[in-house]
Amino acid sequence: MLLQIFIKNGLYIPFIFMFHYLCYKNLFLSTIICLKLYPANYFFWFNQNYKYNNIPTYLNWVKQFIRFTDSGHIINFIYYFYPNIFPVGFNIHFIITSGYWIGRLFFNMKDCDSLHEPIIIKKVEYFFCYCNHSLPFLLFLYEIYKGEHNFVFDMKSLYYSYLWGYGWFIFVYMPWSIITNDYVYDILHPNVSLKTKCIFISLLTIFIGISNSIGYYLTN
Repeated sequence: MLLQIFIKNGLYIPFIFMFHYLCYKNLFLSTIICLKLYPANYFFWFNQNYKYNNIPTYLNWVKQFIRFTDSGHIINFIYYFYPNIFPVGFNIHFIITSGYWIGRLFFNMKDCDSLHEPIIIKKVEYFFCYCNHSLPFLLFLYEIYKGEHNFVFDMKSLYYSYLWGYGWFIFVYMPWSIITNDYVYDILHPNVSLKTKCIFISLLTIFIGISNSIGYYLTN
């Protein structure tokens, strides 16, 4: 039973982080691997606890790639192999971090995927949730601080940041929500007023521009 609790709650992940970091001395890579490991582990073990319309239970694990935060994991790895995308990654993680905390603090946004199973240690779940909505942005700030690359924040980076955000909404979020009737975020549920949705989405749209300006200031 203790072994199940240890594995299913991803308590082994910090040990993987330490081992990987000691071997490769790459804080960025070690962190992004372990941040992605938690949702992968979570949906592997608790896949059957979810039910979405029009898709079989064994495909529920796809949900770990649907949320906007999940697109942040993707851009982390793209940046590792293609550093020129850094400004877009910086902007996207600025939105992931600010959107999450503004949503929680001012729009009472809740995690729609949180399960209440006895075996799940909620404090561990919350810890990784908070890390996934803050650590990547801090890592991107640290990349600027190190000054090892010449990152360019301009209209092009702003354009591609908007393209990433609205591309996710049109090609990932909308098909998923239409097919499964899962709205992913409670603030996008039909019961929430259109005014509230527009205010929240408008804030995120404005914040991309603010983030790009911050990036420009920090790199110049």
